[in-house]
Amino acid sequence: MVIDFIYKLNSVLPNWPSSAHWTLNQISHATSTSVPHVLQYISEGLSKELDVTGVVSHDEAMQAIDLLSKKLRPQIEVREKYLAEKRKKAVEAYERMMEKTRVLMSSGNKHAAYKTLIYFAGQYEAELPREILVSACSDAVRIGIKAGINILELGRWLQKGVSVLMTKQSKESIEDALDLIDAYGEYFLQEESGIGAILLGNALASLEEPAALHELWEQYKALVANLYPM
Repeated sequence: MVIDFIYKLNSVLPNWPSSAHWTLNQISHATSTSVPHVLQYISEGLSKELDVTGVVSHDEAMQAIDLLSKKLRPQIEVREKYLAEKRKKAVEAYERMMEKTRVLMSSGNKHAAYKTLIYFAGQYEAELPREILVSACSDAVRIGIKAGINILELGRWLQKGVSVLMTKQSKESIEDALDLIDAYGEYFLQEESGIGAILLGNALASLEEPAALHELWEQYKALVANLYPM
């Protein structure tokens, strides 16, 4: 469906380097849309026929989204109202869940608090605003550490928080990702099996290039130096 394609393509644009050209296969993979439909939608959005072997620039993708969105404005407005209501309900559910989690933590039931949080995050991931989902990932690591959850699972939540932040390739989001790693880096490094250090290294590696591109190389190097002092 073209509206689904518009939303999916719009969500991947932040990770599409502005100077790069993508093939239709790349766009198909990034948006989980068949190549014939990508060809149809992009051609319609650009008002010209594309070849299946052709490439699309970042600017052309933005142009296609803009034109398609204008053509489908009534349907998109209906979708936006629906999504806004789902986000509202998810935020309300988040507030209730966090209150339950606080009660469980204060009573010493850390494992139940952790399970409550991760069940919620899995159930409402698609509806939660980005900043709340990142907070949920961070809380999953924080509470998971206190509950003695295994390092692989904690690493999954740390990387998920970083990945959610990186869906918006901006200086602020990368700074937040560095702060997230900084908050839990020492725990992962000191974990006895050595798996934690590997997971931490993977998370840091995923930020190396974005940090350099957004003039945060010095902050990145400072974090690495703090975690791995000579």
